[in-house]
Amino acid sequence: MARPREFDIEEALDAAISTFWEHGYEATSMDDLLNAMGLTKGSLYKAFGDKHNLFLLSLQDYLDHLFERMKETVDSDSDPVQALNALMGLVEELCCKQTTPRGCFAVNTVVELSQRDGKAGEILKKHLIRVEKLLAKLISHGQESGDFRVDMSAEHLAESLFVYIFGMLAQSRGITNQARARRLSTFALAMLQAA
Repeated sequence: MARPREFDIEEALDAAISTFWEHGYEATSMDDLLNAMGLTKGSLYKAFGDKHNLFLLSLQDYLDHLFERMKETVDSDSDPVQALNALMGLVEELCCKQTTPRGCFAVNTVVELSQRDGKAGEILKKHLIRVEKLLAKLISHGQESGDFRVDMSAEHLAESLFVYIFGMLAQSRGITNQARARRLSTFALAMLQAA
């Protein structure tokens, strides 16, 4: 009979995410991961596979949780302007509420690995698609209510907004501050509002 696992998978994965997020993939050693996760090498390999597989699982978990927060934020308010304000508030929080300015794990991964790690790149592309669909749905709702501009399609506006948010998150590694993030959030709404 197999022995029961003696650690919490989610807690271990959270520790791995935090470690990869702080150091990046290349600079994170197996010893860093073992120390952060509180596991033996055998336990880590049995539960998560090698370092690369653990990184991919960490990235996917981070993106899934981030997307759920975005979806809950957008879905919790039927008013499209308020929903966009809430979404940009979440972006501001990601930019400015970190105890150590380590940026966005997804943005950091794009910069470090997307061109040379096909599996990480695929995870990031799938995330981009689902976020742009969520943004397009929100923008389309705002177009129907007369709150958002209609001179461009919801899909094109969603692409632009995604790039804008990505840029905000890219600055979160110590470049931006709360006032700047707030100004950028306000401008995002102004870009979308109907004349």
